[in-house]
Amino acid sequence: MTEQLYQSLYWIPEYATGVWVTLSVLIVFVLLKIIQRRHLGKSLFNLGIGVLALIWLYPLITPYFYPIETGLILTLITFGFSIYYYSRLAREAAKLHLLLVPQLIWLSLSTLYLLLVLISKFKA
Repeated sequence: MTEQLYQSLYWIPEYATGVWVTLSVLIVFVLLKIIQRRHLGKSLFNLGIGVLALIWLYPLITPYFYPIETGLILTLITFGFSIYYYSRLAREAAKLHLLLVPQLIWLSLSTLYLLLVLISKFKA
């Protein structure tokens, strides 16, 4: 079953660059909206900068350059911070949090893919 799931997610590395750019644009858009809404506070903006930095670090630490384990750890860290940012935006900035849904979906798929790659690595 894991092999079938792995095969169904083979496209993830091919689209990673396009998704990376799209997620970056979405986060920048959220940050611009936060700047426009001055009442939201600086902490929400700074948290968004942190999430954006993690997204920009991600291509530097991938299975192509480092062990797959490092890529999985960074993906999980990015996922955790993205969930936290999503929940903060949901509380403090109505509807702005919905722009993070594509990022959460992508990180879910990426995490699953990396777990499957890791499983197949240790099976071999």
